[in-house]
Amino acid sequence: MVDWMKKKVSMISERLKLDPCPIGKNGFCCKICLMGPCRILDKKQKGVCGASQDLIVARNILRFVAGGASAHCGHSYHLLEYLNKHFPKNYIKNKAPPYLYKLWDKLGIIPKIKFEHFKDISEALHISTMGVNADYQDILKWCMKLGIIDGYYGMYLATELEDKKFRKPKVTSSKLNLSCLDPKKINIAVHGHEPMLAEAIIKEVNKNKDVNLVGVCCTGASILARHGIPLAANFVLQENVIATGIVDAMVVDLQCVMPSLSDLCECYHTKLITTNEIARIPNALHLPIKNEEDSRKVAKKIIDIARKNKKNRRKEAGQMFRKRVEKPKKVVVGFTEENIGVKKLAEMIKNKKIKGIIAVVGCVNPRVDVKDWIDVFKKLSKDYIILTTGCMAFEFGKYNLLDGKRVFHLGSCVNNSRIAEIFKKISDYLGKKITDLPFLVSCPMPITEKAIAIGFFFASLGVDAHLGYPFLISSDTNVAHFLEVVLKDKFKSRIFLDTDSHLFYNKINKGLKIHP
Repeated sequence: MVDWMKKKVSMISERLKLDPCPIGKNGFCCKICLMGPCRILDKKQKGVCGASQDLIVARNILRFVAGGASAHCGHSYHLLEYLNKHFPKNYIKNKAPPYLYKLWDKLGIIPKIKFEHFKDISEALHISTMGVNADYQDILKWCMKLGIIDGYYGMYLATELEDKKFRKPKVTSSKLNLSCLDPKKINIAVHGHEPMLAEAIIKEVNKNKDVNLVGVCCTGASILARHGIPLAANFVLQENVIATGIVDAMVVDLQCVMPSLSDLCECYHTKLITTNEIARIPNALHLPIKNEEDSRKVAKKIIDIARKNKKNRRKEAGQMFRKRVEKPKKVVVGFTEENIGVKKLAEMIKNKKIKGIIAVVGCVNPRVDVKDWIDVFKKLSKDYIILTTGCMAFEFGKYNLLDGKRVFHLGSCVNNSRIAEIFKKISDYLGKKITDLPFLVSCPMPITEKAIAIGFFFASLGVDAHLGYPFLISSDTNVAHFLEVVLKDKFKSRIFLDTDSHLFYNKINKGLKIHP
């Protein structure tokens, strides 16, 4: 590798050494207006406009949840456009437990007309604008509203549309990590969150035996669950896929795609191809799709591009890859609310054969010790069933824990709706409310806005939600107290912070419903 290539790769690895802003990490930085940014370090201190620390933290959280809800709702909206379908009527009413719908309706936090959920996301940005809503508790209640929107018009609807179009997953075995790549074949990696083009590429790859397809991040998790296509990497490891030197095309759609991929592809021969109109990257080949016909044409073109590009690999790339690659990890995937055995899980809870169910979801944050958290959940899996999705599921697979016995892979991040549906079905079977059962959702290493929105969705269902990184929510604020205590009055749940995995383990091991 020439010196300029080495320097560029080194710059990429150096990014992870940047210290997070100590003020922004706790949500105490406000940059909503141009009189700031204001850094509010003391509870008695106010911003230039008079905003308190609690108000600033609450507004920051609401904007984060709005961003997450917009991403998941955008996912389902793009699917509807792709399939030429319309938003279903009374969707939340038809999906939610009746007692929860009644509560949400009483609180006035359900969108009821077409596109009102998008209006509510817009209104959340309005509410959190400087000079509008100054009641931090009311702002946090809006987070619950957007959590419901994120859950139903985002995750539930996207999962349902994908299942109907591309079929529900079936339990199957597959493999995971960079060893999924084949130095003898043309390698194409698909990365992002919307699997429409990936599904078309699968059909074309099946006609071309010299092509090897692998997944990355949630598009990868989706086709892993649905087709058993090997998963090469999660969010944190996406750059490593290109750095193998044997990937001929990296095809990305949107969400969680690092802009650095463009720089990295310059260091290697990989063709970077963007495929969604709203997600462009400088120096990438842009081949946007809008419908199935587009997907078929673009899929064929991508295979042709990758085939022609293989000859540009460095001569030693295949040999170097073979020397350093690990053996593949075997995984069991394809679990859904229909094939996981809901009645069996319910009976295990009823007969105290397990202490409960923990859903481990969300991102993998490079600032957090991944193995430490995986070790904790491995210990907890002796007493609890673990459900997992997205990037966290990849980590369970890396450590040989996706066995389909105590740890179950349920797909991509939008497939967190499967977890919600499992909770609903178990509670129906046992004749109880969701909040009365030993369920917990843990996001130990959040990165994206979507992860925070997912937490608020599950809290709206009455499930305690845990976050394992202190960004946005400092434990020493009235906001943290509201999320841990006040929410219980209406929703019977709490959102709490635990950054120490061992303290978290000790709390959870005593029982899921732990009151602060």
